[in-house]
Amino acid sequence: MSSRVKTRREMNIEATRAALLAVARNHFAREGYTRAQIGRIAADARVTTGAIYHHFSNKKALFQAVAEKLESEILAEGMAAENENPWLRFQSGFDRLIDLCAAPDVQRIIFIEAPQVMGPEAWRKIELRYAYGALHETLPKMIERGIIKPYPVELIARTLLALLRETSAEVARTKGNPTVRAQIGELARGVMSALAVQ
Repeated sequence: MSSRVKTRREMNIEATRAALLAVARNHFAREGYTRAQIGRIAADARVTTGAIYHHFSNKKALFQAVAEKLESEILAEGMAAENENPWLRFQSGFDRLIDLCAAPDVQRIIFIEAPQVMGPEAWRKIELRYAYGALHETLPKMIERGIIKPYPVELIARTLLALLRETSAEVARTKGNPTVRAQIGELARGVMSALAVQ
């Protein structure tokens, strides 16, 4: 069964939305949610403010779309680690996530702004669809296969996300200092080895 070919109008709508998200991401990363202005985002995206409100109900909805797209991209890239061994794939994926999350736009939008803008409870629900959700899906399977110890999934997920948040923040703070990054890698591997069934 062949997929339906998109119309030119649909393609234009998608292209406009993608451009808005890209420009808004730059504004939110550079200026923060409060100082970012819809008018300037529209001007930089070469659309009217009406075009923004056609796609997003308000600035908060635009910010949420940016944050969710960023979460989706990070997760896809972090999980792209290739290794037949599921434990080594999990470890290398986590290590990759540390570097991805150290990017200035990720630090500001995902770790600083999103919980404040969306509210902690609402942001947690969104996270359940991305990194947090991916852990809740992956960890029980790894426990079942005897790869990691049978600690409560919630405990492991929270521990790993806290580790990811803090280590990526340190990589960002030290501007990727190789010595610090090596220490962070060693620390992350130590935490992982404590989870592994020997």
